[in-house]
Amino acid sequence: MDRRLKNALCAASAGVCGSSAGLFGKIGMTVGSNDQALYTNLARFVMLAMVVLANIGGWLMYTRSLRFGSTLVSTGISIASNYIFTALTGVLLFAESCSILWACGTLSVMIGVILMSI
Repeated sequence: MDRRLKNALCAASAGVCGSSAGLFGKIGMTVGSNDQALYTNLARFVMLAMVVLANIGGWLMYTRSLRFGSTLVSTGISIASNYIFTALTGVLLFAESCSILWACGTLSVMIGVILMSI
């Protein structure tokens, strides 16, 4: 496999893992009712463990992507995939809306990273 493709795949995986950590944290804090305290605490513990594992996976994939490409490209791809995956999960799972201001800010960050890598 080409080094640039490996870089892109590892960096994109790092972004998805980073976004997943936030997703697991949000799910962990919204789970539960007062009637089932044991199950609520167990579910929150599992989600906390998933947050830690997702962060470890994100760092592993990011450092692996650094072997195949530059820091700037790895960071840019990781940030872009993190933002896109966060937006998709927010809209699809939590019925959140992405405002035009959010989209403009995300686009500005991505353009800035692209300009720095030139």
